[in-house]
Amino acid sequence: MYCKKCGNPLPNEGFTCKFCGAMMESNQIAQQKNNLQERKWQTRTKSELYGMEKINYQKEEQENKKNFPLGVFLIVGVLIILIVIAILINMN
Repeated sequence: MYCKKCGNPLPNEGFTCKFCGAMMESNQIAQQKNNLQERKWQTRTKSELYGMEKINYQKEEQENKKNFPLGVFLIVGVLIILIVIAILINMN
């Protein structure tokens, strides 16, 4: 089956086009449900059902860990500047 909106192939499972996000038409949904029953429906993740690509969470976590020291440095720097300003204001 092909998407009526963009012409790309539709996923084997789910009811939306993974390329443009358009919902299948009612006849395509009925055919999809029949196909699912024939294949003896198995539990799938939402990403598999709707054709979304898997996100590499480990890579995202590594990038967050790299940014952590910079965030701590900036927070400590701002706190030191605020303390110095408070001391200078109280001296007058």
